[in-house]
Amino acid sequence: MKDIMKGLSLLLLIQGIGGLINHLTNGSKSWFLVNYIEAFQGLEILFDIIFIVLGIVVALAARKNRVHS
Repeated sequence: MKDIMKGLSLLLLIQGIGGLINHLTNGSKSWFLVNYIEAFQGLEILFDIIFIVLGIVVALAARKNRVHS
């Protein structure tokens, strides 16, 4: 379970940080998830930040899980 959480954390952080850089630099439509979800359009930077925060939370949870195992 810890490995799945670490992988999910990495995925969320890459999507969030990469997407944030892409949106702040007016990058082209790329492989970042936020670009392809219609409900997120107009709120891309907010959702990039949410992905970053979720990635950190999942990473901390995986780390806490490791300490108790």
